[in-house]
Amino acid sequence: MRTPVLLETETPAPRAIRRPSTLVVAAFLAGLVPLLLHAWAALHGSFAQDDFVVTWQAAAAGPFDPGFLFQDYHGHLQPGGFFLAAVLTWWAPLDFPLFVAPLLLMKALATTYFWCLLVRCFGRRWAILVPFTVFTASTLLLVPTLWWSFGIQVVPVVLATAAALHAHVKYLADGGRWWLATFAWTLFGLAFYEKATVIPVLLAAVTVLLGRSFRDHVRYWLGQAAVLVAFVVVFFALTSSQVGTGASPLSAGTVADLTGRMLGDTLLPGLAGGPWTGAGPGATWAPTPFAVVVLLLVAALVVVIAGGRRGGRRAWGAWVLLAAVFAVDVALLALTRLREVGPSAGDDPRYVADLALVAALCGAFAFLAPAKVAPSGGKRERPIALVLCVLLLASSAFGFSRLAPALRFEHSGQYVGNVRAAVGEDPDLVFYDTFVPSDVVHEWFGADSRASRVVGLLPGTHFDQPTSRMHLLDATGIPHKITASTRFPAGFPARCRTAATRSARPPVRVGLDAAWRSRRRRPAGRTSSASTAGRRRGACPGS
Repeated sequence: MRTPVLLETETPAPRAIRRPSTLVVAAFLAGLVPLLLHAWAALHGSFAQDDFVVTWQAAAAGPFDPGFLFQDYHGHLQPGGFFLAAVLTWWAPLDFPLFVAPLLLMKALATTYFWCLLVRCFGRRWAILVPFTVFTASTLLLVPTLWWSFGIQVVPVVLATAAALHAHVKYLADGGRWWLATFAWTLFGLAFYEKATVIPVLLAAVTVLLGRSFRDHVRYWLGQAAVLVAFVVVFFALTSSQVGTGASPLSAGTVADLTGRMLGDTLLPGLAGGPWTGAGPGATWAPTPFAVVVLLLVAALVVVIAGGRRGGRRAWGAWVLLAAVFAVDVALLALTRLREVGPSAGDDPRYVADLALVAALCGAFAFLAPAKVAPSGGKRERPIALVLCVLLLASSAFGFSRLAPALRFEHSGQYVGNVRAAVGEDPDLVFYDTFVPSDVVHEWFGADSRASRVVGLLPGTHFDQPTSRMHLLDATGIPHKITASTRFPAGFPARCRTAATRSARPPVRVGLDAAWRSRRRRPAGRTSSASTAGRRRGACPGS
């Protein structure tokens, strides 16, 4: 009888958990800190101006109305943004944190993709931490995207650019079906903002900077050209001309002034985490002091020359690419806004926000040689990268704290919050429709600046319905009851005095379209044949 053999089985050793390197941790913090600052300000912000116009249109049209999605919105074609607005409005009208959530997610994805792109192009080395932090900490993206209407345009384009470039570099290196991802991300960006047309140009430029030939992927490049041409044709077919008209002349002097403002007051300070002078009127930044502009220009010149000496032809090609994209931004702004707004439009960071990623990428190609395996950067690369990273983050945090409050639209948030609270306390409230303050929605939006279109989407709000307790919203959104008046202006007909109205405490001014002149007065925007006949007969004001 054979003795059974017992086999000993060994338990496999657990796989060692790979800890992230110090470089990855530093990059994680360089991406997380600015994102948290932006998220806090965004979640404590509010809708304003175009935001209310878009949400009102979205509620009226729905997410599948082609006329709404492909409308000519002041010369912009953005079906992706309108679709997202319609879905979010259907889900929770005027819920600003909900509207901000997709933008924060897209910013986080763009940050991740840009890091992966740098690693793919230059290897995992400390030097790539500098251009990465320039991108993540740039106030060119952190500040103006607090305004939801602009954020929903540019943030998807930044994500699409970083993701398309990452897929493109992988396709050049590994082949396969990465070209599908490149086309998909390009189309994604074009659905939100026409400035995504720069993506195919960047793809071609990166191909040259990496030293690759276009002949290896002829059909791929023909496809990219076809997408670009098709979008341009559709864009001009669906939108009107954006060549601006106005009092300001379009001359060499005004264009030079505009260019100087865009460069010295906006682009260079924004790449360094500034400006540090605070916000200007509207969405603009306060002009940077002349001495600071000179220092920034000198620093930029030193960086350009140092990059050229280090990277040679590749570096100069990268700087030419950056200058070309900046020149396109200047030309577009000069043609569309210079006559209407004047050179002060150059102080608005929205017109150069797309350059944050381009500048960071061009700087990386100027100073770093493409390599799959990161070369040794010497003993000084790590401390220099860390010092520059910390300085950029500190500058950005200070600059952001000075600039962000202007685009949080606190008055607009107070207005909406007061109306929401009043309706919650008394669901039977009926409001007399009138215009809201200009810093909530400006009067140049016409009927879209009426309270019914600004806060009418809040559940439970009612405007201009039969009621014995009509209320009027004041400048802060607090309702005041309209009651009978006992004080009348001189010459007011005695037979009409019972029809006059005012609030008990405090007095409420009911907005009318013209002064009273013994004719019937009506609320702005309301017309009928009966009211016209009443005015001819000298009917009582407000009757």
